[in-house]
Amino acid sequence: MMDAPACVTDAAERARNAKVLAERLSDHVVVAGKLVRAISRASFPVENPASGEIIGSAPRCGAEDVAHAVAAASSAFPSWAAMPGRQRSAKLLEVASRLEAEAESIACLSSLETGNAIATQTRGEARTMVDIFRFFAGMANEAKGKTVPLTDRRFLFTKRVPLGVVGAIIPWNAPLMQTASKLGPALATGNTVVLKTAEQAPLAVMRIFEILQEALPPGVANLISGFGEEAGRPLTEHPAVRKVTFTGSSAVGAQIMHYAADKIVPVTAELGGKNPNIIMPDADLDLAVAGIVQGMRLFRQGQSCTAGARIFIHTAVYREVLGQVVSEFGKGRMGNPLDEATQIGSLISAEQLARVERYVAMARGTPGARIVIGGERPNDAVLRQGHFYLPTLIEGVPASSPVCRDEIFGPVATVTPWADFDSVIKEANDSRYGLAAVLWTRDLARAMDFIDRIEAGFVQVNQFSVAEAGIEYGGVKLSGIGRELSPESMVEHFTWPKTVIINYATPGL
Repeated sequence: MMDAPACVTDAAERARNAKVLAERLSDHVVVAGKLVRAISRASFPVENPASGEIIGSAPRCGAEDVAHAVAAASSAFPSWAAMPGRQRSAKLLEVASRLEAEAESIACLSSLETGNAIATQTRGEARTMVDIFRFFAGMANEAKGKTVPLTDRRFLFTKRVPLGVVGAIIPWNAPLMQTASKLGPALATGNTVVLKTAEQAPLAVMRIFEILQEALPPGVANLISGFGEEAGRPLTEHPAVRKVTFTGSSAVGAQIMHYAADKIVPVTAELGGKNPNIIMPDADLDLAVAGIVQGMRLFRQGQSCTAGARIFIHTAVYREVLGQVVSEFGKGRMGNPLDEATQIGSLISAEQLARVERYVAMARGTPGARIVIGGERPNDAVLRQGHFYLPTLIEGVPASSPVCRDEIFGPVATVTPWADFDSVIKEANDSRYGLAAVLWTRDLARAMDFIDRIEAGFVQVNQFSVAEAGIEYGGVKLSGIGRELSPESMVEHFTWPKTVIINYATPGL
């Protein structure tokens, strides 16, 4: 792994500008159309994980701030829901245009607080954010019901009705994309939103919400920050919140479903994954090697629920593929996330770094296991000031080990040789999770067999891409409930159907 780039002139300027923005946004929320101070005077620091420097702070919101934001969303809901879809579409298109104009500064601020590299992650994520808003702007007039012909002189139809106030809770690993994924379908269908940021990465999302106010009526999109029990739970339990949409860990997702259960409101939960990536002996090996690197989400430091953290390579090509993957790992440039030359940034926090180190230590202590590459922090003194960790491959870990079963959420993957397809499918499915799964092969029949048998909601063959607008996304088992990003999921999860029957045989009607 190469050391941090020597030239940081542009990176330094980006950092200065992002810090100015972070300082202005610190200790604020966005409620009723305005960037304002939170009711709670408590706050928590926001860190640059690449350096350990404190760059700002965010309000530690509690039940009073939640109630204030939900009241604003409730007040805005009737007029927003009644607005014709074409008008909502126009406003969301304006949102997309305004965000596009500010995409670079948003990406820089996100890199500063997440440690994700601007060149390989946050700039592209900002483009995805804009694409998602544009996509759902185009869907704003498509929340349509259906008609059902009856033969006894009655006319039956359904209409789709917005749910009301939506409570949204997002993670820190891809906050720009996640914000758009929650807001786009909710707002397009006439709902209003209160979103709680992740405490590790609140500032770029706060800037997004500030920009939203330039195009949306006051109270339509509101933002709070804080910790789960203090802010997330009151938001989920608030009686006026009629829908919850959450992305995060499976453990927290289960808690949120419990919180919402007493109200019997729908919950969409996009949760964790421990995803298999299977290489057949007939695969295009160049394509597969690139897919392993991309699938590990190394340019997000492995901090992705779709990361292909369980790699299964056929014995006939095992050493060849493994050697090429190790070579590719050595090419990734690790350094300042705001430097254009950087490809791999830092983990989000000291806690996440400690989690990664704990699992690697567990693997290192497992008889027969071997660290193929990585397994430690970089030696560079500057990088060791932040939460950097080298991309890591481990072989020889038994499938029953927590290293193979738990979502580590870092740049760590296990690699396993296999010879029998039925056995590797069985091992791939032997997981609490069922989010993503990938197969590399030239055999169409084998690919279709894999698709039929694999237990995952987001299945790919000969590619390992991420979620995008218009493609239905979600998992099974502990990977979640519900779907996101498609027109169908927008209608299903953000409206409710009202059935209407008109008896036109009635005399005088």
